[in-house]
Amino acid sequence: MSEEVSEHPPLSGGQDSAPRSRLGRVRTLLVALTVAAAGLAAVTPAQATDDTPGVVSRAAVVDVPGAKGGTAAQRERALLDHWTPERVRRATGEKKAAAPTVDRDDPRLAAAGPHSTAVGKLVFEHAGGKPDHCTATAVDSDSEILVLTAAHCLHEGPGGTWTKNVVFIPAREGGSDPFGRFGAWNVATSALWSSGAEPDWEHDCGLVVTNDNAQGETVLDAAGGYRIVPDARTGEEVSVMGCSGPPYDGEHQEFCQDLIEPTVPPMNMWQVECPNMTPGSSGSPWLLDYDYDTGSGCIGGLNSISDTRGYLASPRFDAKTGEFVAMVERIAAARP
Repeated sequence: MSEEVSEHPPLSGGQDSAPRSRLGRVRTLLVALTVAAAGLAAVTPAQATDDTPGVVSRAAVVDVPGAKGGTAAQRERALLDHWTPERVRRATGEKKAAAPTVDRDDPRLAAAGPHSTAVGKLVFEHAGGKPDHCTATAVDSDSEILVLTAAHCLHEGPGGTWTKNVVFIPAREGGSDPFGRFGAWNVATSALWSSGAEPDWEHDCGLVVTNDNAQGETVLDAAGGYRIVPDARTGEEVSVMGCSGPPYDGEHQEFCQDLIEPTVPPMNMWQVECPNMTPGSSGSPWLLDYDYDTGSGCIGGLNSISDTRGYLASPRFDAKTGEFVAMVERIAAARP
C-alpha cells in the first residue's frame, strides 16, 4: 500500500504513518441515480443534551441458546453459531422491489467500485429479537479491535435500548466470510448521542470492541483498517462503501463518490448525494484521501441519516470525536 502520510492528523492512534487497508475488486455495481437540489430535506435514520464529552458503554449482550452460564469462549461460539446464513439473510430484509436502473453516465456511481476488506456487515438484533444489519469498518488503532459504525446501530437513543447479539463480518461478499466473524465484547456510543430528549444525529457515532475471530486474529490483523481523522472540508471528495439493503441484497458493497458540502442550518453535519446507499448502509465509512490502487485512505465521517432524494448526512468528526475514540480505546485495553 502507499506509504504517503495523509494530510489529516489521526483521531485514533494508528500504528503506521499511513492507513492500513487491503483492497479487492467486485463486479460492476447496480446503482440508483436521482437528480436533486442541494440541501438535506426531512431526514430519517438510514436504518431504522449535555455538551460534556463522554462515553456510554456496556458489555455486549449475548442472548442466544447455549450462551447463558457458559465461559466467554462458549458464549462467543454460541453467538457465532446463532448467525446462520438464513438469519443473516433475514437481517437484511426482504427484497421488495427491483433494483434501480444504472445511469452509466454518472461518474460517481457507474464505474466498477472498489471493495474494501476493512468494511463489512454488522448484524445484530433489537431487544425484541428482530434481526437487522448496518455497515461497519475496522479501525486502525493501537488496540486493533475497534470497529466503527453509527450509534443508532448499537443504541436506539434517549430512552431506548441497546441492540444485542452484535457480530461484525468484514468483506462479506455474496454469503462468504473471508476473514471470519468478530463478536462484540463491548459496545459504546458518544454520551451526546444517548442524552437529551431526542436522538442527536450530529453525534451518531458508535464503536464496537470486538473479540478475535476463530483463528485468534484481531479484526485489524485479519481485515486491515483505516484511521479516524478530523476536519473534513467543504468540497473534499469522499468515497462511501456500504452494505445497502433493499432493493439491494446487503451482501455486496455499494460504492459512491461525491464532494462534501454542509447541511442546511440549524443541522450542523456534512452531506453527500449517494442514492445507492439505502437502509443497511448506516455506519458506512466516508473515506478521505482514498486511493483506488492501494486502498489507502482515512475515515472522515459515516452514514448517519438520509432523505428521500438520495442525500446522506454524517456527523462532523472533531475533537470530541477524538476524545470518544480515546475513551473507548481505554475500554478496549481491558479486554482479556
